[in-house]
Amino acid sequence: MKDLIINYVNFTEMKKVFFYATLFVALAMFASCDKDEIISFSKLPASSQAFIQTHFPDVTTTHIIKDKDLFDKSYTAYLANGFEIDFEKNGDWDEVDGHVNPLPQSILNLLPDGIVEYSAANFPSSEIVSVNKEHYGYEIELLGTRVELKFNSSGGFIGYDD
Repeated sequence: MKDLIINYVNFTEMKKVFFYATLFVALAMFASCDKDEIISFSKLPASSQAFIQTHFPDVTTTHIIKDKDLFDKSYTAYLANGFEIDFEKNGDWDEVDGHVNPLPQSILNLLPDGIVEYSAANFPSSEIVSVNKEHYGYEIELLGTRVELKFNSSGGFIGYDD
C-alpha cells in the first residue's frame, strides 16, 4: 500500500512538471513567433502591389505592416486617404476598409452583382465603406449606419451581422 501511495505522489508530481514545462514551451513559441514588422511597398507580394496601384493609383501608402503569426503571415497597408487594406500571405486582398470613405467603384466591381444591387435598393442613401471576405462569402459595412450585411459568395443576401 505504501508503494502505491509513493507511486501516485510521484506520478502526480511528474504530471505537474510536464504541464508547466509544456506551458512554458508553448508560451515561448507564441511570444517569439508573433511579430509585426514594418516593410516597404516593394516587399509586398506583387499581387498586393498591383491591387493598390490599380484601385488607388494616386494615393500614397503611409506604411505597411507584415504580421507574422506562428503558422501564417499577412499584410496590412495603410493609405494616406484613410483606407486600410488587409492582404493574405499570397497577396490576395482580404478586406478593404475606408472607415468613413466610400469604396472606389473599381473595388465594388470586384464583388458579385447582388451585393451592390441589394445595398443600393435597401439602403439607397448609404454607400459601402468596407468589404471583408469571409468563409461564407462577404460582409459589407455601410456609411452612416452600424449595419453590416452578410452575403454568400454568389452575392445572395444572408442576413445582418450584430
